[in-house]
Order: sequence, then structure tokens, then C-alpha cells
Amino acid sequence: MFRLLEESGLGVPKYYEWRTRSGCFFCFFQRKSEWVGLKERHPELYEQAKAYEKVDPKTGKQFTWNQRESLEDLEKPERMQQIKDDAEKALLNAKKKAPGSRLIQILRVADDLEDEESGCLVCHL
Repeated sequence: MFRLLEESGLGVPKYYEWRTRSGCFFCFFQRKSEWVGLKERHPELYEQAKAYEKVDPKTGKQFTWNQRESLEDLEKPERMQQIKDDAEKALLNAKKKAPGSRLIQILRVADDLEDEESGCLVCHL
């Protein structure tokens, strides 16, 4: 995919410096490390996504982008650092398991090591 973008003259979108999937800022299937990247690079979009998260006042049920934690919880500095550290460990482990592999293959393995759901069909087109 990246070669096709480069050879066509379009180039690789800048968001692939920190993302592995689509450029949708509110994608349900973003990895936590991608939410951290959004917070750091585009805080206004992060805040917009965070504003969509709600708590049902009757049931207390949270409606968040990630089932395990809200963006408000995720953006705490100590949590953001933990997410970065976990992503770095996953990348290092992937490099050890696949010596001599191309970077795209290593990133794919590192992505598989993260505890995240798979993306929707749109993200994989």
C-alpha cells in the first residue's frame, strides 16, 4: 500500500507516522497508542472525540470509544506513558521474533501483540 501511494505521487499520509489504520479520528478500532498519538498531535480532535463519550444517567452505563476505558481516563499522563511503554515493548518483541524482516512486517506483528479489537471492514479496504 505505501509503495503504491509513493509511486502514484500521492505520498503516504502524515498520520501514518503514528497510526496503523485509517485517518478517522474517532475510529472505534484505534489502538490505545493511536489515541495517545491523536491527543499529542491533534488535541482539538481528541477533545471532539472525547465529547461524544457519554454516561447514561439512569443506568450509569458508559458509552465510550474503547470498552475498557474512557478517553478521559486514557489521557492521564501516567496512563499515556504506560500505553507508550507497552507499545514500545510490543515493537521490540516483534523485532526479536522476526529478525531481518521488513519494517511493515514487524509493525504488523507488533500490532497483533496489542490487546485490541480488529478494525471494521472499511478500515481494511
